[in-house]
Amino acid sequence: MIDEQQQQPDRLWHVGVIDEAGRLRLLGAAIAGAAFAVVLVMLVLSSWTTATTGVLVSVGIPSAVLGAAIGVGLTLRSWRLEGGYERATIAQRWVSDGEVPPDVPPTEWVPLLQAQAERQLGGWGKIVLSVFWLAMTWSMRAQHGDLITGLLMGLWVGLGLWSAIVVIPRARAAAAMLRRPFPA
Repeated sequence: MIDEQQQQPDRLWHVGVIDEAGRLRLLGAAIAGAAFAVVLVMLVLSSWTTATTGVLVSVGIPSAVLGAAIGVGLTLRSWRLEGGYERATIAQRWVSDGEVPPDVPPTEWVPLLQAQAERQLGGWGKIVLSVFWLAMTWSMRAQHGDLITGLLMGLWVGLGLWSAIVVIPRARAAAAMLRRPFPA
């Protein structure tokens, strides 16, 4: 059975062995997907009905389950497209360690670190959008009510904080590693 999986690397969800950090990432993707789905559904529904606890439970929970499944599915797909979980996360480990193992050729590690460094612009973009979305959400609080406003503001703050605390520092560290002289 294992040989069959290894012979079919293009299988839909085949991403290799996922460690504890990977499982936590999947959990985070599920939580983020669920939160986004609930906020989106409640925002759409607020145009037709008042956001109540009953509406949140009857419509929000199924949408959260679907959103969690989509978040996990997109994460697994991303890892598969990047060559598996190990390949997708190896550059992040190198950035965390502050060095690339000496036996890894530059033709392999330079593109991976460049991809990490290029995520800084995306991180700043998320922060700018979060600020605008927060202002827009606050300006529409009378139309949406406290529940929707609170859910939306929590989503935008979370998105901005994730970018500020994780994405941008990791991208800066990767860029700093690329500026170091290559070992001879």
